Amino acid sequence: MPFKLGSTRKGFNIPSNIEIKKSPLESDTIAEARNDGTIVINSEKNVTGDMLNRAVKHEMKHMCDMEEGRADYGENWVMWEGNIYIRKNGMIDGPNGRWPEGDEHHPWEAEAIAAEKA
Repeated sequence: MPFKLGSTRKGFNIPSNIEIKKSPLESDTIAEARNDGTIVINSEKNVTGDMLNRAVKHEMKHMCDMEEGRADYGENWVMWEGNIYIRKNGMIDGPNGRWPEGDEHHPWEAEAIAAEKA
């Protein structure tokens, strides 16, 4: 069932057009930003406290990048700053080489990881 955090509830600054909901995700995934305006938290993991805070900040960075046109994705590709990178079998052939999805070597992930600490 979806839930909304509102604009500043629980210390998050979430725009009202962003919906945060819980749903099952792949077992190693904590959260994901979707290009439909939702952030999904893995309902099969106990994501609370600091982990929830970091996950929301991380995914909000991805949401902002998509809103600004810096990032986008499809089933078999990722776009970053106007360049398309192929994703296949959990790997992305990104600007810094072939790394697993979510890896810090991808520049979009490095920026989202930095946003967790902001």
